[in-house]
Amino acid sequence: MDIPVFILAGLLVHFVFLVSIFDIYFSSPLVHGMTPQQTPLPPPAKRLVLFVADGLRADSLYELDSNGMPRAPYLRSILENNGSWGISHTRVPTESRPGHVALIAGFYEDVSAVAKGWKENPVEFDSVFNESKYTWSWGSPDILPMFAKGATGDHVYTFCYAAESEDFGSEDAAKLDIWVFDHVKSFFNSSRSNQTLFSALNEEKVVLFLHLLGIDTNGHAHRPNSREYQENIKQVDEGVQEIVSLIDDFYGNDGKTAFILTSDHGMTDWGSHGAGHPSETLTPLIVWGAGVNYPQKVTSQFFEDNFLKEWNLENLKRLDVNQADIAPLMASLIGVPFPLNSVGTLPLEYLNSSALYKAESMFTNAVQVLEQFKVKMRQKKETTLSFLFTPFKVFKSFAMGACDSVQFCLKFVECSKNALSPR
Repeated sequence: MDIPVFILAGLLVHFVFLVSIFDIYFSSPLVHGMTPQQTPLPPPAKRLVLFVADGLRADSLYELDSNGMPRAPYLRSILENNGSWGISHTRVPTESRPGHVALIAGFYEDVSAVAKGWKENPVEFDSVFNESKYTWSWGSPDILPMFAKGATGDHVYTFCYAAESEDFGSEDAAKLDIWVFDHVKSFFNSSRSNQTLFSALNEEKVVLFLHLLGIDTNGHAHRPNSREYQENIKQVDEGVQEIVSLIDDFYGNDGKTAFILTSDHGMTDWGSHGAGHPSETLTPLIVWGAGVNYPQKVTSQFFEDNFLKEWNLENLKRLDVNQADIAPLMASLIGVPFPLNSVGTLPLEYLNSSALYKAESMFTNAVQVLEQFKVKMRQKKETTLSFLFTPFKVFKSFAMGACDSVQFCLKFVECSKNALSPR
């Protein structure tokens, strides 16, 4: 019995649709072959310390407790007296691996990585760690190795606890963070009797990364409103204070260290994450130290939410960013090339540097994004019949906008140089 033509046609259409899904969404968006872009001026910081409190919600850190006291007194004092703060807006999927890739590499997750359980990227990518002179990192074996794996040369070092320690039913998940803090202390103490390590730590363009998984683990096991979750925030606050003091002492309070505390994602009230609820996508960002603006006092500021009033922070300027913007911020602070696949926009208001340095950094950011566009367009042109190749208008607008940004930055840099040059 012959199969009707319309059934065959229907099967063919469904097959094409199925293949198109994998071709569109499971093909890596990353391209290679770009020229690294780096700000030519001396950076404000010699080293950068990145604290990522996994699973920390913005409101859990910023809001006051029932007694009107901050849950993290040290970090609260930093944002009130020493640094800049805001909300880092994450994207779906709000998982640890995509969040860290956005933070450190500056792009939003390659969807095809879901086939590997978000554990590794099927395509190698650049990152701030890779561009650093040296990076030392401590924390989860699920996060740290992926940034060392794609790094060129032997300069990204990882120190991980055993995977078995990540017990999501644990009664005391804060021990994961205590492990990190203790090993960082031992690391610096040991460097005093290890001349090779001591010399490396005193190089420029150094990154120290502390991945703190305890809050996320306690959130899954006990929920974010639990005593365990909130006590863990306090323990992280105390640990951060100890590490900052240790590092300042080690470097003789030279004022050349920049510090960033943020999170990869938040968490719902019922202890989950992965979707796009504000409790999952709103994460804290506090930046202080070398090259970072001090708190900016304001009389009023407008946001559609009511967080400023709830957190009693109406008079301190809130500087929100997209999560991928943190990668160019880190690169600018220590003067390394912007990650090649970064799509982040440098958040200038966090920088406390000269107009010339800001202009050069803006220019570097614009050229770096434009490089990706040019490579993508060239690849598309080479794989498409010439009479079928017609760029979408949005791409044309993007290219024109990027070129305008580059030209603007070039003019601004030139004007700044002329203004600063002796007459």
